[in-house]
Order: sequence, then structure tokens, then C-alpha cells
Amino acid sequence: MITQSPRRFLKYVAVTFSAVLFMLPFLQAGDTFKWTVQYLVDNSQAVFGQSQKIWPRHNRGMALSADGKSLYLGYHHGANGAGEVRKVAIGITDDYTRATTRVLRGPLAKAISCDDKGRVYIANEGEILIYDSELQRVMHRIEISICEGVTVTREGKELVLYATDRQLGELQRFVLEEKGGEITGDTLSGLKEGGKMVINGSLSLRNCKVDPKGNIWIADHDGGRVFRISPNGQKVESADVRSPMDMAFDGNRAYVSCGEERVVAVMETDSMKLLGNLAVPWDELELSPKGNNNHGALSGIVAVPGKGFFVANEGGQTANQHSTYGRADENTDFVLGKLYRDAYLDDNEPVLRALEVNTP
Repeated sequence: MITQSPRRFLKYVAVTFSAVLFMLPFLQAGDTFKWTVQYLVDNSQAVFGQSQKIWPRHNRGMALSADGKSLYLGYHHGANGAGEVRKVAIGITDDYTRATTRVLRGPLAKAISCDDKGRVYIANEGEILIYDSELQRVMHRIEISICEGVTVTREGKELVLYATDRQLGELQRFVLEEKGGEITGDTLSGLKEGGKMVINGSLSLRNCKVDPKGNIWIADHDGGRVFRISPNGQKVESADVRSPMDMAFDGNRAYVSCGEERVVAVMETDSMKLLGNLAVPWDELELSPKGNNNHGALSGIVAVPGKGFFVANEGGQTANQHSTYGRADENTDFVLGKLYRDAYLDDNEPVLRALEVNTP
């Protein structure tokens, strides 16, 4: 029995069907995705006293909190030439100002990771900053050349941080020291060369992630490849993927955000075989496919096992200089008989949620 309005139901079907068209290999499994906008920058509102008409912009870094209740979002264009990191509550979509619970201004966060204790790791130009879960206090700093990839994982009793150095074309492995809930030190260790490993043939290393079997995956955006390195660093494999930026894992699937291609590639983790591409249903979501000045991209991505994923639409914006999202205010009005929350301004930097839906 359908309890929602016919118009809303048809829109749901259209959004879901759009996802199906671009993932034909999954049809036998009956997997589809319902796409929604989880969060965006509401240009007509201020967050903690800061107007959002100009910044923040370029949301690339993304991480899921240890408790699964929040996203950490990194923007590398903020006030006074600096960046910004936000902690955003998941599930609040009627008022994005209310969803923003913490703001840290300064770091150019092109990659973010969280450990199992809730600590937050931020790639900030020539360093990695380690903060508490509320982004209030720096615990530790790790120097690195140009870091655009960071991920933290447990390997037995060790807390290990992997980072990519874009300038040197390296993967680096740090064993972190913990004491009383703090990170107190780091040591380069493992891989092939004392904690460092040159990724031969790479051009522009971006984010890195660890899959369920302990393999390290790296996105090489300019090289159009995804690398997979064994835990000991002895085996390096790669697969062609256009403009990869980030990866997320759910069982035997790897979701790869594909930058300016604006699709999410789905790969099998064991074989690295490309299974298909998921395309965002831009029209149904009332978002501009190419984004602001044609610079829109899909960048940071995190998976919620069994429930799909979140992906950042870096440089994205709502369509046709309108927005159906955000808080109703003095800019809310009807245009050609349709109510818009912002009738005269677009909104920016959407965070998209692709919720896995099982269909007959």
C-alpha cells in the first residue's frame, strides 16, 4: 500500500531508477540506491556567525565519526585564504545550520580520517593534524610534504596511520603512540623502506584507504589508476579508473569517487574488476551536473556497511540559481508556481547520500 503522495512516490521511483540504469551488473542482485542531499552550504545563512555567501567552498575531505552519528567535512577554500573543517550531524536535512555542530577554521583539509577512539586526523598542506572529536584541541602533528591522503587503522595492537605524499609520490606508514587517550608520538615503520614506499608510475596521489583484508588502496587522480598495496608492501597492483579521488569499502565492494567524471565506480575488492558506474540523478535532486563554473567533482567518500555511502560533490551547486534545500527565510518564494527555500540564490557543496535499497 502506498501511503505517500503520488507525486512524491513517482519522484522516488525516478531517482532510484536513474541509479539502476548505470549499474546493470548489479541487477541480478537486486541492488539499487536512493539518492538524497544530506548536507550543503546554505548561502543565505550564517554558521557560528560566519556568512556562507563566499565560503567555505571545495569540500573534498570526508570522514565518518567513530559512533557513526556525524560526518567530518573538509573545505580547502575558506575565510582569509584558509580552509575549514566541520562536524555535521547525520540525519538533519531541514536546517543545515542546525546540523553543523562544530567548526574548525584554518586547516586546508583535503583528506580526513577518524580512529576507533573518535580522534580526527586532518591533512593540512605540509602536516597531519590530530584533533579530539570536538575539533577543539590539537594533540599531535606529523610533518609531511604535500599530504592529500590519510587513513587510520588498527593492525593488531598497533594504531597505524597511512598517508600519501603527493609531491614525492610516496605512501608513508606511521605507528602512533597512545597514552591516556592522547596521541603522543609517531614512528615511521614498515612497508619497504623504513615506513616509506615510492609508488612507481604514479602521477598525483590523492586519498588512501585500507580494505577489510588490510590492503592499502590509493587513488592516483592524474594517472587514472587505483593502486592496491599488500599490508607488507611487497605486492603492488593497479586498475584503470578515470580521475579517482577516494575509496570506500563495503564487504567485497569498493566504491571509488571519480572526480570530474562525476560518477562512483564500483569495483570488486579481490579482483579489482570494475563492475559498473553509479551516476548521480542530478535532475531529480535539482543539482547542477557540472557544478559551479563547470568545476564540480565527486571527491571524499565514506561507506556505511550494508547501507550505501556518502560522497562529497566538491564544487557542486543547486540548479538554475534556485534551491529547494535549507532553511526557509526571507529568500523563500514561489518561482513559476513552485516554492523554493532560496528563490534567488543557489546553494553549494552538496554532500550526497546513496542509500542502498533492496528491490524485488
